[in-house]
Amino acid sequence: MYKLDARGRVCPLPLFYTKKKIDELKTGEELEVLTDDATAKNTIPQWSREHGHEIVKIEESGSDLTVIIRKH
Repeated sequence: MYKLDARGRVCPLPLFYTKKKIDELKTGEELEVLTDDATAKNTIPQWSREHGHEIVKIEESGSDLTVIIRKH
């Protein structure tokens, strides 16, 4: 599993980095995205679903959000 730590970055950067990293992955590979940006908590899962990627897990811990995305 690949990891992307986008904490401390504000939108649109977390989504931009997520898109860029997903493009580098092969179908079936997973990306774990960490963010603490309130906007990214909505945009990353929404973008992933709209582009046909599977949301494996979403977990919030305080202000941090972890999203695991499987590329399709």
